[in-house]
Amino acid sequence: MTQHDSTPEATPDATAPVDDASTTIVAAQPAHAAPGRRGGLGRPLLVGVAAIAVVAAVSTGVLVTVNKTVSITVDGQQQEVSTLAGSVAGALESAGLSVGEHDRLAPAAGTSISDGSQIVLQRGRLLTLTVDGQEQQLWTTAGTVEQAMTELGQDPADFQLSANRSREIPLDGLAVTADTLHEVALSVRGAAATPVESTADTVGDLLTEQGVTLAAADRVSPAADTPVTDGLQVSVVTLPTVALAVGADPVVSAPTEAATVGDVLAAAGVTLGPEDTLTPAAETPVSEGLQVAVTRISTTDSVQTRAVAQPADQTQQDSSLAQGTTQVVQQGRPGSVDVTVRVVTTNGVPGAPQDVASTTTVEALPTITKVGTKKAAAAAPAAPAASSASSSSSRSGNTGAAAPASSSGVNWDGIARCESGNNWSINTGNGYYGGLQFDQSTWNSAGGQQYASRADLATREQQIAVAERLYASRGLSPWACGYAG
Repeated sequence: MTQHDSTPEATPDATAPVDDASTTIVAAQPAHAAPGRRGGLGRPLLVGVAAIAVVAAVSTGVLVTVNKTVSITVDGQQQEVSTLAGSVAGALESAGLSVGEHDRLAPAAGTSISDGSQIVLQRGRLLTLTVDGQEQQLWTTAGTVEQAMTELGQDPADFQLSANRSREIPLDGLAVTADTLHEVALSVRGAAATPVESTADTVGDLLTEQGVTLAAADRVSPAADTPVTDGLQVSVVTLPTVALAVGADPVVSAPTEAATVGDVLAAAGVTLGPEDTLTPAAETPVSEGLQVAVTRISTTDSVQTRAVAQPADQTQQDSSLAQGTTQVVQQGRPGSVDVTVRVVTTNGVPGAPQDVASTTTVEALPTITKVGTKKAAAAAPAAPAASSASSSSSRSGNTGAAAPASSSGVNWDGIARCESGNNWSINTGNGYYGGLQFDQSTWNSAGGQQYASRADLATREQQIAVAERLYASRGLSPWACGYAG
């Protein structure tokens, strides 16, 4: 089929061969002359011999008859016509037929005819053809939509037509829409790819045409705005939904295109700290319903100084000391340690503190007292004339041992003034003796027996010497009036 300019058809050559199947398509003119009167094909068109006039030759007196029978085929329908005409145009007129501007006639109208001549007339029809949205108007002598498209160089099988391809094109014209069919492969949510013929312009149009509705978790490849072409592979996949819990934050569930757990974290902008843990491992493949947990962990160390109680007092027997006497050789004291305390915080919740290290800053010491075990030597015979001082000392129970000078700096007289009114020999019978009000057990444990059996029997200096020993181990706590010291 060829497409011509929309100009009136030239008269065919009288010698052109007649082809009943040939057609002509020309572009439609915006405006054209009205076609001539067309005769129908339903009634026989016979011009009888009896109706023909008899012509007499004047000069010779001979009677001549020129009747002939021709075959006229109009759009494939043949009829026999008897005519006296000598040309194609005359024969058509005898048959009541006219030739329109877009009709095709063979042989040409001026061609002479004889008995048995074949005349073919193909009527022009206006075809309005819209191909993929582009409209064009064409005059064609094709009888059907398929013939018209074939002569346009188009295979009707490549299009989705608005009219059946075998539909005849009526003389008053026909409008046909032709959308190009593309063969694509469509796979939806894991199903096997299915060949699909579609007139869709884009992948999105294809999915709509096939009734595929995309859910929030669905992804289509290629993109929905991709033009549809032959052989295109289209797939719709449902992304797996993954639940991500980061520390104390609320759990977030969402579809993801990530391939692994590590990719999930990267897509969410989550970075692991040095102590954080991840479950499951970063290389774990993503699957539907996977739960990913990031546990935020931080460790804090602090140092606390703690007191260490003074150990229990210790006594040691010493044979170099007289029996019944004691001597403090180590003054006890409390100690202190620096303890490193660790707190592990998990997802914002601190754990129980734990001691992880300690350093002794002050060593705690016990008070060590030596107790004499040396027995006193046998008493020598009394001297005939003892001094009054020695007699007084023997009678009072004082050993007469010299007392060292006070070195503690404590105001013992101030304490004695508060405790006993500064009466160093006081014995009221209340169980407390001397100026510093020793009870008997304290006097003994502090080595008072070195000087006297009771504190009130010792001198001021001896009582202060015993008090110095007690102060070295216990401070001023044994005296209610220690504040006066």
